[in-house]
Amino acid sequence: MRKRKFLFFYLLIAAMLLSSATPAVSYAAEETGEEDTEEYVEETPEAYYWTIETNEINKWPSGPRVEAEAASVMDIDTGAFLYSKNAEAKMYPASITKIMTTLVAIENIEESDLDKKIKASETALAPIGSDSSQIWLSVGEKITMRSALYAIMLASANDAANVVAEKVGGSIENFVQMMNDKAKELGCVNTHFVNPHGLHDDDHYTCAYDMALIAQAAYANPLFRQIVKTVEYRIPKTKYMKEDRWLLNHQKMLYEDGEFCYDGCTGGKTGFTDDAWNTLVTYATKDGKTLVSVELRVNGSWKTFRESAALLDYGFQNFRHEEMEEKADRTTIGRLVGVCRFGRASLLNQPEIGKSAVESKNTVTVTIPKKAKKSRLERVTQNGNEISYCYQGWEVGEGNLHFNNPAISIRMPEVSAQDSAQAVDSEMMVPETESISEENAEVSDQGFEEKVDGYMDNVTLGFLHIWDSFNNWVNANEILAAGIGLILILLLIPLLVIAYIRDKSARLTRKERERDEEERKKLEENIENKSVQEIEAEIRAELEKERIAREKEEQRKREAKEEEMRMAEMEAIIDRQNQPQTEAAAEEQNQPQTEDTVTQNQEGNQEKKEEQDQEGKTDTDLSENAEVKDELGSTD
Repeated sequence: MRKRKFLFFYLLIAAMLLSSATPAVSYAAEETGEEDTEEYVEETPEAYYWTIETNEINKWPSGPRVEAEAASVMDIDTGAFLYSKNAEAKMYPASITKIMTTLVAIENIEESDLDKKIKASETALAPIGSDSSQIWLSVGEKITMRSALYAIMLASANDAANVVAEKVGGSIENFVQMMNDKAKELGCVNTHFVNPHGLHDDDHYTCAYDMALIAQAAYANPLFRQIVKTVEYRIPKTKYMKEDRWLLNHQKMLYEDGEFCYDGCTGGKTGFTDDAWNTLVTYATKDGKTLVSVELRVNGSWKTFRESAALLDYGFQNFRHEEMEEKADRTTIGRLVGVCRFGRASLLNQPEIGKSAVESKNTVTVTIPKKAKKSRLERVTQNGNEISYCYQGWEVGEGNLHFNNPAISIRMPEVSAQDSAQAVDSEMMVPETESISEENAEVSDQGFEEKVDGYMDNVTLGFLHIWDSFNNWVNANEILAAGIGLILILLLIPLLVIAYIRDKSARLTRKERERDEEERKKLEENIENKSVQEIEAEIRAELEKERIAREKEEQRKREAKEEEMRMAEMEAIIDRQNQPQTEAAAEEQNQPQTEDTVTQNQEGNQEKKEEQDQEGKTDTDLSENAEVKDELGSTD
């Protein structure tokens, strides 16, 4: 009996484990409407003809017209803006906001914290609607900080953005303030953030100029560069998600075999909302230059990829790098403060006073049009320590001056015992204070660890208590427990069958889609590999086949109609041949009777002779008709 009890118990546990292995519902990682929900306007929008500021610069290469209401191209290495259209106008950024989110997060965490797990809270997930882009984190679910950052940039996950913001900033509001502070530090002129994900808010805006500055600052971070150039990333399964999450980068210009592939693309970020329309930031490296393009408010994601490619081509093809020699003032600190090197003043003769008061790089890299001469550049100093080079009044490169601290520690020749004792006491005070604070920190840390240990002990004891209670109940109600276990197994079997059928159907559907996709790609490759003449020849061949088939069908209809006419004529001939015999029979029936037997006999004999003649004629006609039929059959 006891063995049977444990057998049912083990079956119950196995059924529960199998039910937990049911395939999870696939999650939506595509940005809402980012590629398929927008409606494209066929006519050229008014923004296509708006003024391009850089095209107004004398002897500056003329940039392409784009439908984006605001756009810019920056050389990341020099900070020069190569293309500018309505660049400082307020626009809604949508999900390219996440570039700033990722930048602020990376700058405010240690590298060792990247692989530590962070927990998704209710406050972080509640604001995210079910129709927005996310990786479907559950309340209490834990993923690593690194995985969350990849989810933000690759899958545009709004839930991951909130979770990271809450972890790094302590609260989402504090993190947003950190984002705005960073924008001010970078020199943004028309940017204000309200959230870390970019979902629409009237007070959440930026401009093409500011987004280029933010993109430049983010690209300077190695981890950010690694994330944005990644095409595919796997987040391991968790307690709440029983299968791996696979993330695909929404920046389609990265895909080598894709429709929008761009040679040299190193990443970027897409965005879309109903109010912002499509937005796009794209990085690309080619010919020793790294550029970033920004497009805001474009009606169609495919247009953002096409136009960004045109803007990047314009930047790479029309500009070059030049090195400008920077000759800073080499005045030393000693000469600047008037320090002498003789007499008692020689006590101040320290290595620091021989340093230059102002330091700078030996050269400054600038980006100028390929046909321009660097001798035409103008050097401008602004804000005290910033040097910029301008071409026709447009900044093409900048450098910074560094002012060394002129403060010098003076070495005293003699120190009295009393002063020495005071100095020792003053020096001893700081370590003592520091040691006290360290001890307090250790005590506080130890108290926190003890609290965590106590909490985990309570959880373990509670679980054991529940298990003991359950085991005691099973022992006391063996038959009832076995029956309940059997019922649960019977209930779970249909669920498992349904899950298996759905999984099999999903696999078949996925295979069919993959097969259709492969066929489509092969067809596209065949079309791309063929010349225009070959395509025209194939089209003509198809048209010729259709024409021949059409003519054959018409010929068949004509022959059928002629056959019907011939058969009708034959039937008419046969009817005409049979008509005299019918009339003769009718006359015989209607002929009056006479008493003259001889006459009747003669008439009867005459009638028989006529009938015989008529029968011979009929046979002759029938033979002729048979010959006609034979001729028609042979003709057919």
